[in-house]
Amino acid sequence: MRPLAVLLLLAAACANEPVVPDTGTMDTREPIRIEYVGAPELPVREKADDNAAIIATYGNGEAVSVLAEQGDWVEVRTGDRSGWAKKADLATAAEKEAAEENPQPKFRMMPMPVSAPSARGEIYMEANVNTDGEVVGVRMIQNTTGSDVLGRQNMDALRNAKFYPIVVKGERQKFMYYHRVTY
Repeated sequence: MRPLAVLLLLAAACANEPVVPDTGTMDTREPIRIEYVGAPELPVREKADDNAAIIATYGNGEAVSVLAEQGDWVEVRTGDRSGWAKKADLATAAEKEAAEENPQPKFRMMPMPVSAPSARGEIYMEANVNTDGEVVGVRMIQNTTGSDVLGRQNMDALRNAKFYPIVVKGERQKFMYYHRVTY
């Protein structure tokens, strides 16, 4: 009977112990500020180094908690840990709001340059871009180089370009992009 009483007392004592969560590697620091992704994407790296492994990626407009700064880099929270991102890819709340009111196209893949060392003049084109950021049509607006071939080569280069989608209030938008090449 006595061993049973001891076991019951031991069980009761254990039940009253507070449960302490394992915070192991969890980063619990308070952020120094909240900023928003101003670039089309924000890769977060293990270290403040362009060659470090990417541990998370945030999309344009997402909020991130900034924990520290180091030169051109900021340390940001990524779930239960932290990583490093380029400071230039972040925006304040006011900058984010301005970008949402007047979104600007950004290349995912720029048009390949067309070399023509002896050419002089400008080529001005209009690209029709779908909701996925793909160029679905190109129209020549003006070509003052005097070379139709150079104009077609630049149109082909623009046609192969890719854009990040423009998102307004959660909806992807089609847009027109105007591209000028000066020789």
